[in-house]
Amino acid sequence: MGSQENIKVVQDLIQANRDRDEARLSQLLTEDAVIRVAGVPRALGGVTQGRDQILANLREQGPAGQAEIRSIFADDNNVCAVLKVSGPFTGSQHFRGSDRPFSTYECIVYGLDGGRIKDQTVYMNFLDVYVQAGLVPLNSLTAQG
Repeated sequence: MGSQENIKVVQDLIQANRDRDEARLSQLLTEDAVIRVAGVPRALGGVTQGRDQILANLREQGPAGQAEIRSIFADDNNVCAVLKVSGPFTGSQHFRGSDRPFSTYECIVYGLDGGRIKDQTVYMNFLDVYVQAGLVPLNSLTAQG
């Protein structure tokens, strides 16, 4: 597929995530799809392997936050999207939430195969999220703290 078709697939995936549309997500992901979160070990949820597990994780998450595409570009095999993400930090099975709002940016690099997402690598400043959500006190990070 070409770059513009790949961009459309990723835009559809982002919308299906917003809508929590499992049927559409299932169509857009390969059976062996993988999501990696850079800097987060597998034991803390940094790798989600397989379409079924990705969909199961979606069900465990709180309500969808906002994800606004700020920049997107592609080639014949990959798409890179920069998104502004915001919402309440509800946590996960590995991290407690606070339900306090956050807003930050993330970059996701998608690998595609035959018009479907086969892998995603998420690059996000989680420390920014944890400070905004009140999980890490800002003064604990300063030289005087």
